Amino acid sequence: MGIWQDIYDEYVIFLKTQKNLSDQTALSYMSDLNHFQSYLEDKQIENPEGVTINTIRDYLALLYKSGYARSTISRRLSCLRSLFRYLIQTGKINNNPLILIRTPKKGRPLPQFLYQTEVEKLLEQPKSRGALSLRDQAMLELFYSSGLRIGEIVQINIIDIDFSGRVIRVKGKGRKERIVPLGSYACHALLEYLQEARPVITEKSNPLPEDPFFVNSRGKRLTTRGVYGIITKYLKEVAPFRNLTPHSLRHTFATHLLESGADLRTVQELLGHSRMSSTQIYTHITGERIRAVYQKAHPRAKEREEK
Repeated sequence: MGIWQDIYDEYVIFLKTQKNLSDQTALSYMSDLNHFQSYLEDKQIENPEGVTINTIRDYLALLYKSGYARSTISRRLSCLRSLFRYLIQTGKINNNPLILIRTPKKGRPLPQFLYQTEVEKLLEQPKSRGALSLRDQAMLELFYSSGLRIGEIVQINIIDIDFSGRVIRVKGKGRKERIVPLGSYACHALLEYLQEARPVITEKSNPLPEDPFFVNSRGKRLTTRGVYGIITKYLKEVAPFRNLTPHSLRHTFATHLLESGADLRTVQELLGHSRMSSTQIYTHITGERIRAVYQKAHPRAKEREEK
């Protein structure tokens, strides 16, 4: 499969340089393409011109039969669309086999979020005053205060936080940067961690501006996996029977802002969404809660009784 490997190598360079995708996103693309390549090896299809619309349909049928979720199938199909558009643009093929392939419809689940009482309980979780507990407290406050993605949290360097202006510079998806405000509680927790806990963990009292802000127990930059494990542990203590993840705190941030009267455009900017449609999902959450409160509270909202 040398031809395919050469194509994939060139395609990854294209994704990083022309599409401006991060290394992690490019790796995700390659993971999906490697699965497709395994299928092509079974079918003994050795070059792109050998891929037809029937090849794609048979591959999708295999994914359905194997029990993959619609979201996974849609993602893999999207990846293939991107690859074959690239092959057309670079003149490696003359016909795109995906032109007539439809994307499977999928229901969009409502995001999981925490209620106000759960948030208050969560932010009380790190009980001790140890260095790692102060770090965890700072991360929890930051997640809820600014609605950052887990991948954005781990990229923060010391220079990125402006304590006097109470803002943080965030490196988002597609290497886009944005400035996000910090709440007073988060600002206090972050400063306390930086001054009291981080020097203890790293055994270094004068870090450089470009050093990572959040570090693990060995003083190295925390990874996405590390943060996921830390935050999920606290979420399980607050709501053990709910499927909450660190991303639920981002959903919580957006939901609570909208419930308190923030406009959708502002929330979009704070979240770093490139499309308004990504932010509008939260209106379904707040709308459901508003209707529930109305039905319970308004005297003429209840079912009319026949007299």
